[in-house]
Amino acid sequence: MLKENEIISKTLLTIDKFKGSVETFKASITGGEYTSLNMPNCFTRTLVWKVCLITESLNLSLINQKLRDSRLVYHSLIHNKEMKIPWHELDPESAYYQPVNTIKRNVSSKHKSSARGRKNTLDRVQIQHDPLSEDSSTTPQVEETHDDHELLVAIILDVDRLLPGDPFYQEFTNKKQLVEILYIWSKCNPQVGYKQGLHEIIGLIFMHLAKESAIIPQTNTFSSDDLKILNLYDFNYLSHDVFTIFNRFMIQSGIITNFYESEQSLWNSIERFNMYLMKIDQFIHYTLNTKLKLEAQLWIIRYLRLLLSRELGEDVETTMLLWDKLIASQLSTDHSGSNLTAIPELLNFIIIQLLMQKKSDIISSDFSECLTLLLHYPINFTNDEARNEFIRKLYKDATKLYERKDNDLKLYEYGVKLNKDKMKFEKTRLEMRLKKKVQSMLNT
Repeated sequence: MLKENEIISKTLLTIDKFKGSVETFKASITGGEYTSLNMPNCFTRTLVWKVCLITESLNLSLINQKLRDSRLVYHSLIHNKEMKIPWHELDPESAYYQPVNTIKRNVSSKHKSSARGRKNTLDRVQIQHDPLSEDSSTTPQVEETHDDHELLVAIILDVDRLLPGDPFYQEFTNKKQLVEILYIWSKCNPQVGYKQGLHEIIGLIFMHLAKESAIIPQTNTFSSDDLKILNLYDFNYLSHDVFTIFNRFMIQSGIITNFYESEQSLWNSIERFNMYLMKIDQFIHYTLNTKLKLEAQLWIIRYLRLLLSRELGEDVETTMLLWDKLIASQLSTDHSGSNLTAIPELLNFIIIQLLMQKKSDIISSDFSECLTLLLHYPINFTNDEARNEFIRKLYKDATKLYERKDNDLKLYEYGVKLNKDKMKFEKTRLEMRLKKKVQSMLNT
């Protein structure tokens, strides 16, 4: 957790640097400037996610008001009898088991009086199958079983397997808090229910925001503005804020609609990907679909549904750098409202670029080799600077393709440019390797 003075300092420096402008703040995020590497004295991921997905403001008073409103929603939900988590129905040997008379909610009492009488609703969508495959039979469906115990067991099973090597999820309290958020979210979206894979997305968000949270001391040494800043990072409201962020990230963006809603919506998304791939790089499209007959649904479902979280290497910071940019997007969309709706299309263009990065391997592989490459996408960076630059360029070129998505010729031309740039880079890298080898031979 961050210390109070560090939180206050970073937040004030950020607000001052961007003069309170959310647009400028988002542009710095998408441009790769506002990162822990480039701005270590003021970067905080909590501010990125809560400003982009909850407050849409850098004004401290407005931030606090919007946080209060969103937290009231979660507070009312967890005190709704229909949302009561059946810990007591678990096997008594389970670490999560609680006798019915000992069950307590891990929430602040500050909302008790203000939450009464408020009617809160959440976006609801329909989903019929598992996010990682077209067969949903392996995961309990809330709308089919109406079994809260089965829902809870399914969530616990996945959360217990989340990031097994990370110390954060070795802490039982962190896992239990995440289980509660997912359970409430699933109950709020009965036509969606819980699907395997959702825990991986919310798990990364929860972990990063938790690490920046703080337990606010009861003292009068902080000013009014200091307390407003600390409220943004209050550990007591971590679950409230993660719930709101996850709900808006998944639903307002169209991630749910495009990749989860139905088998047909997923198929349409894959077809749209294939269409873009054919327009941008016909050679890769021909190799995969005609030469190798390697259909996209064999490998791309995980890319789309888990938002590339497994394809960008073992360092989860790489994934978060990309997600930071996605939620800060300010691209014009076909719909009035949230810029988040550009995310599904941006993912298509990012995946196409990842294929172009491995073009020589793809075109020289057989079916088995190519499928293995796609299911275990090879990626590594020599240092943090290389990682950040890779993500910055990946996102930048995705936005360029997005801006040309309705013009076939411009898409093709930009695809040619990307291929030329890659060939130039590969040529330079080869020349440097040969130069080093010759130098080494001369020195021996």
